[in-house]
Amino acid sequence: MYTSKKHLFLLFLTAILAVNKSFGQTNVKIDSNRVRKSFVLQLGGGFGSYTAVVHIKPPALSGSIRRYSAVGTIRLMWYPSYRLRFGFETGYTDFYSYKVKNGNTTGSLHLSAVPLLFVFSMQVVKRVNIYAGIGAYSEATHLNYDGTLVSRALVLGSNIALSYTWQLSDRLGIMAEAEWMNAYDTRDASLNLQTKLAWRFLQWR
Repeated sequence: MYTSKKHLFLLFLTAILAVNKSFGQTNVKIDSNRVRKSFVLQLGGGFGSYTAVVHIKPPALSGSIRRYSAVGTIRLMWYPSYRLRFGFETGYTDFYSYKVKNGNTTGSLHLSAVPLLFVFSMQVVKRVNIYAGIGAYSEATHLNYDGTLVSRALVLGSNIALSYTWQLSDRLGIMAEAEWMNAYDTRDASLNLQTKLAWRFLQWR
């Protein structure tokens, strides 16, 4: 699945405008002096499904392609006194893997990625937040085939996510999140379902 930079920007802009419009209709005025500023650490993981075409070189063993893998995410967010929040996201995932064979030689290959994304977030309704990030993915192709070879590349990419938070206390919450990761320079994409712990470790007025 491939999304151009232009389409990604238009999608993010549309989402931001829609949220701003919905908040504008409520006519609620925020007193920034009474709203707590805070830093929130979101940490968790789940499973991802690779949604793009798998490009195979050398030939793969029939039925060996695995599109599902574990996903881990760390996201640090700053909650200022206004609705638009900022942060940074990283983590780890294997986009896909498969076994290879050429003649009598067999081996394996898997593509892993580490997101390095600047993230923006807004609350859509109570407990529901939308995230959109832009940055890069550090991709590594691990080939074990008549020897071991690792090739790395830093490619442009983005993500979009929607989360629901159950508040356990003033500082702790549990999040259920659906996230789409898109490394558009290499046309790699994954849909992830994760559970995260949200910890408001620092707050002030």
